Amino acid sequence: MAFTKFAVGLLVIGLIVGGIAGFGASFALQRPTSTKATTTYTIGVIMPLSGTLASFGVSFANSVKLAVNEMNANLSAIGSPIRFNVVVADDGGTPNGALNALQSMYQSNSVQIVIGPLTSAEVLGLRDYADTNHIVILPPAATATSLRIAGDYILRPGQPGDQFEGSALAQTILGFGEKYVVYIYRGDTSEIGTYNITSSILKQHGVNVVGIEYTPAQSDYSNVVASASSDVASYISSGAPRSQIAVVLGGYGTEAANMFTHASSDQYLSSVRWFGIEALNDNSLLTDSQVASFMAKVNLTITAPQTSISPQGINFAEAYAAAYGSPPEPYSNYAYDNAWIAMLSILVAGTDNGQTLIKMVPLVADHYFGASGTGIYLDQYGDQTIAYYNVEKCVQLNQGYNFTVIGEYNGGTNQLTLNTK
Repeated sequence: MAFTKFAVGLLVIGLIVGGIAGFGASFALQRPTSTKATTTYTIGVIMPLSGTLASFGVSFANSVKLAVNEMNANLSAIGSPIRFNVVVADDGGTPNGALNALQSMYQSNSVQIVIGPLTSAEVLGLRDYADTNHIVILPPAATATSLRIAGDYILRPGQPGDQFEGSALAQTILGFGEKYVVYIYRGDTSEIGTYNITSSILKQHGVNVVGIEYTPAQSDYSNVVASASSDVASYISSGAPRSQIAVVLGGYGTEAANMFTHASSDQYLSSVRWFGIEALNDNSLLTDSQVASFMAKVNLTITAPQTSISPQGINFAEAYAAAYGSPPEPYSNYAYDNAWIAMLSILVAGTDNGQTLIKMVPLVADHYFGASGTGIYLDQYGDQTIAYYNVEKCVQLNQGYNFTVIGEYNGGTNQLTLNTK
């Protein structure tokens, strides 16, 4: 499997080498003159290995390590003296944590390219430092539209932006005929943005929307759940049929688990349909019997980036399970692909200098097709422009719970198709 992956890497290099001349001689493919000396390039990984998104952060970091191990095995197999090293730091899921992690990496390891952080707030926390020190940042899943800035050192070849998710989520809610919405959303850059996009579209179509912003990283959210329950009860008392009332959750991780646990015993919140964002497809939620049973009971329906079946995707899932003893969290394939894009860019450029890589990465990314099963094309902001989403519903399968696909959204046409409700 690993050698097949390297063959793909060589194909990418072949595809892009014709464009290298346009960037100048410094981009020529270089190899050390000595066959004995080893040249090692360091890839940084900044993820929340603690906090509400720790399950995703660990899985994403493991995915980068897997990609690096595969690349090193293939470089060794062909007798190359080039190797890659990984430095991983926990940012705790906070902007300050991300900044501190990047400063430490840069000062201690001279890291020039980083996979991560996970959320948009974390990315915003380190952006200025990355720009000042010419460090290329490749976040796999940071989707806020506030990160659409031309000329910075943030490139996002992974998950499509919130402008796509907001439209997909709004169209899904409309497709189910909902007229009254209580939208609970996390008070961070990305989820505020998604709420604004989604609620704006819903209101344009005559939907009543009540927004409830919650503070991240609290130990308990019973007050938020009580507020949502009151809003649903108010809709019902005003004559709205329950079939047209929906709760939307723009949150995730342990925060979502706490809310679902409280909501599971609430007469109003357990009697209407719930919708949500892609991060609710989380192994830690699906393996919590109380939480998962509630998600299935309320037909939790989410919009999630589509991962088409592909040889690379199958190889990634199998290799991850073999290496770490469990399946990867959803969307870990973006971290894996970003690691490959980073390493291929370094190999083609012959350097890990950030000022060189910021020009090379888009060229490699635009010719890369990996484990996500979706092609990549970056726009003038360095963001992914190809966007396909699945509409997924939580269901009970045998003795466990999982999400099943019931529709899809095409970001190119801005069209949603529901196969079933």
